Amino acid sequence: MKRLLTMLFLVLPLCLMAQTKAETSMFNKTLKRQTVKSAEQFLKKYPASVYTPKVVRLRDSLVFFALKPEDAAGVLAFRKAYPDSYFRPLADQRVMEHNTSGISHEEALRIAGDCLDAIGWKKDNVEHVLALDKGLDMRILSPSGEYEEARSIPVYSLQEAPSAPVLARPLQVVAPLGERNYLHFAYLNGDSEYVELLYLPEDDIVNEVLFYGTPVRPSEGETYRIEGQCPEMMEGISPTAEVLWLTARLKENPSLVELSRADLLTDESIRWWLDKNPKARSTASRISFGRLDPECSMVEAYKKAHKEKGRISNAALFNIRGYTVICAASKNGSEYTLVWCEPVCKNKKTDRLLNSIYFDADGTTLNLFYYHGNTTYKYRISLASQSIRR
Repeated sequence: MKRLLTMLFLVLPLCLMAQTKAETSMFNKTLKRQTVKSAEQFLKKYPASVYTPKVVRLRDSLVFFALKPEDAAGVLAFRKAYPDSYFRPLADQRVMEHNTSGISHEEALRIAGDCLDAIGWKKDNVEHVLALDKGLDMRILSPSGEYEEARSIPVYSLQEAPSAPVLARPLQVVAPLGERNYLHFAYLNGDSEYVELLYLPEDDIVNEVLFYGTPVRPSEGETYRIEGQCPEMMEGISPTAEVLWLTARLKENPSLVELSRADLLTDESIRWWLDKNPKARSTASRISFGRLDPECSMVEAYKKAHKEKGRISNAALFNIRGYTVICAASKNGSEYTLVWCEPVCKNKKTDRLLNSIYFDADGTTLNLFYYHGNTTYKYRISLASQSIRR
């Protein structure tokens, strides 16, 4: 019995693989006719035949090689209809050729004329030139320079009146998420905002990420340097694949230095104070104090600094984030205030130096003692009235 079962298992696959005379005959006729129709008829009648892979390959070759090399729509239709075809790599290559511009950067600039930058853009085997103009307006031109269409890319900024965008990274065509091409470039809004973007011209879709903060002196070889943060990288944000790719570019940029939240809060407090007190160092008779977030690095620095003790508040003088500041705190430490702020003295011989502070006998008037070369002088600031005397 055991021997009989073994023989049955050996014979059964041979029976399953055996082809009928009709099936073999139809297969041979299909090879002879070499038509898509005959191949489809065979596949419909014998979908599980041992001949099926050969017939599928025959059908696919007949369909694919009947397409003209420049037929972009036909190639896309082939890939959609036969996604697992043996000829899929050839179709992919042809799609890439249909979407890779042959226009050089120099040619694009010549065709575009006056612009920030220009680049060749090929879509579905049709060549164009994309010209980026001032204000991030875009002209779409033919290879001969004829006007086709206009676009306008929105300027991403946190400023109420941002500076005119300046190109920081030239136009390039990239395919960060597969084979679909995007236009990629970057620009600066003044010296405190840097923006990278991906743009889909055919759909007019823009993805942008912003890095903003405090501009600092660039290192050698750099044209800008910003210490700050990116809103798209904050916790709780669910970015798209495009935004993830762009934020990765920000992280790779050595000219963009991501700061801690504590330093960012300090920078915001300094900017607020400078905006509110533009004439504090010249003619102002009153100044506006700024309330400090307890989590900012300035408060932490105050806690470590030497204190001058007043009647209702204590005060400290120290340098932080490129500025010399005076911070005051209530006796119980529940409230912290930015009283004074000015750039750090870099040259004691030519610039004025805020050397020390002390309280008057009233315990509320703070004296600021300065050196300016061989000269000394004082400012007096009332912590009670926020007034200043020179």
